[in-house]
Amino acid sequence: MDNQQATNGHAGTYTPTRVGICLAILTLSGCADWSYQRIQLGQSPEDYARVLPMETSRRTALGLCHLSKNALGRTDALVVLLTSDRRVAAKLRARHFEHKWGVNRTERGYWLVGELNPELYGVAGSGPLDTLRAIAGELTVYRGEKLALDAHAWVAAGLVRLVQRWPGVNDVGVSSQRLSELFERVPGGGTARIEIDDRGIYHLEYKQGRMR
Repeated sequence: MDNQQATNGHAGTYTPTRVGICLAILTLSGCADWSYQRIQLGQSPEDYARVLPMETSRRTALGLCHLSKNALGRTDALVVLLTSDRRVAAKLRARHFEHKWGVNRTERGYWLVGELNPELYGVAGSGPLDTLRAIAGELTVYRGEKLALDAHAWVAAGLVRLVQRWPGVNDVGVSSQRLSELFERVPGGGTARIEIDDRGIYHLEYKQGRMR
């Protein structure tokens, strides 16, 4: 595997949230958080059909995406990559926070988390870093309406920064024309993690700055 720096580990198991407390969770943690937890790898369309809110979500050639913003300066993006038969192969959630505290102080933060089944995504022999490079490239070459473009860009920016954290990696999978745009969204130098659990599922995370 070309990703020898990737570590073996275990991620927590997500369980579906009860519908009865859905509104409370949406208020506290945001729609993207709730949707991310509800959507599971391998799910079929009938399982995730009503998870994403229609007004802030779109279906694309790659799968599904969601983008939302609030008055406190928080942006949430969720990208779901689907197989040819519309099963969930990967889920990636990005959160960006930016808030101005007076004239001279701005607080920023970014957090990307994701899970990917390499077998479902069709990259079982590629390794995590090559896979993340390929996904970042696909997200940035996609053309469509602005909501989808922005959701893809927020996720792709985190993937690029995550790949950059590995020593000796120069190819991040994105054309030079798009790199400057992504780098403006998410600064480098954050903490990165890639784990592979005993099922072969990739669990990834990138954090930069403070997060709210």
